[in-house]
Parts: sequence; C-alpha cells; structure tokens
Amino acid sequence: MDYLIYHFADLPFSQEEALSMLPEEEKAERLRRGKTALFSRAILRMELARRSHCAPQEVLIRTGEHDKPFSPGIHFNISHSRDCLCLAFHHAEIGVDVEYIRTRNFQQLAPRFMAEEQWLAFRARGCPEHEFYDCWCASEALVKHAGESMWNAKQYPFIYKDGRIIPQFDTALQIRLFSPMPGYCGALVY
Repeated sequence: MDYLIYHFADLPFSQEEALSMLPEEEKAERLRRGKTALFSRAILRMELARRSHCAPQEVLIRTGEHDKPFSPGIHFNISHSRDCLCLAFHHAEIGVDVEYIRTRNFQQLAPRFMAEEQWLAFRARGCPEHEFYDCWCASEALVKHAGESMWNAKQYPFIYKDGRIIPQFDTALQIRLFSPMPGYCGALVY
C-alpha cells in the first residue's frame, strides 16, 4: 500500500501544465469544475502514468457506479479536502478519505453515517471532535473501498477504541487512521 499527499498551494506545475496532462475530451470538464478538480485529475494522471509507463494523456480513467474512478490494472482511490489531496494505491481495492477539521454539527451529522451502536457510544463519550473526524474518514474510506455511496456507511459498523477503528462486520480489511497534514485527518481502507 502506498499513499501520496499533495498540498495544492505547493504544486510544482502551472494550470497550463496541468491541462497538458489531460486528453482533449477531459479539459473542458475539468476547467468547468474548477482548479481543484483540474489539479486533482492532473496529479492522478501523472501518478497513474508513472505506474503504467505511459504519458498522462494516455492513461485510461473510467468511473464506476457511484463515480469511483478506476484505471484497468491499477487499484487506486483519491480524496481531497480544501488544500489537501491524497492518492492511495494498492495491489487490491483501496479506499481513502481526507477531511479538513472544522467546527461541524456532530449531533446532526453523526447519525447519518454511524450505525446505532456507534452513535450511542459516540454520544456517551461526549461527541469529541477528533473521534467524529476519525469515524467520518473511516466510514467514507470504507464505502469508497466498496465503490458505494456514503448512504451505505451504516452497513460497515465499527468500534472506535483508543484511536483505532475496529470493524464489526465480517472482513479482513485493514483500516488505518492518519494525519495527512496539520488541521486534517484521514483514513485508508485496504
């Protein structure tokens, strides 16, 4: 398993160089979606090209049922939040999520993705911010690993204990929490 962190403010290439990494049919869509979408796709193409031994414009990228991008023969996942981009690669399916830590309404958001037992335990511990973000990232990475949407997160219950995520469903998945940069949290599922 390999993951890479990029800070959008420190990218080593310009918008024109990013555009040059995209095939013609993709340029207009990425420009329409904004600078983050453009640079995210350029970096993804750059890394996939390095692994595929071809030019970034030649990399074949498709999307699955819930818009999870894939490239034949390479397992990867991508996540970005504000100025942070994370790309994860593995020899099998992988999911990744990064989140910028900010004040949120945990009482409202947590029940949307936490199974009932998780939600009750989270409330009993006073809804700590760091735990919310660790659980949010783990849930997002789990559903991205499965190629599903966040609406399916409750199908993947886990226990949060001592800063670790312990799955409560039949699986051999590894869930790893990490801090991609100050003010952010992240999770990898592989």
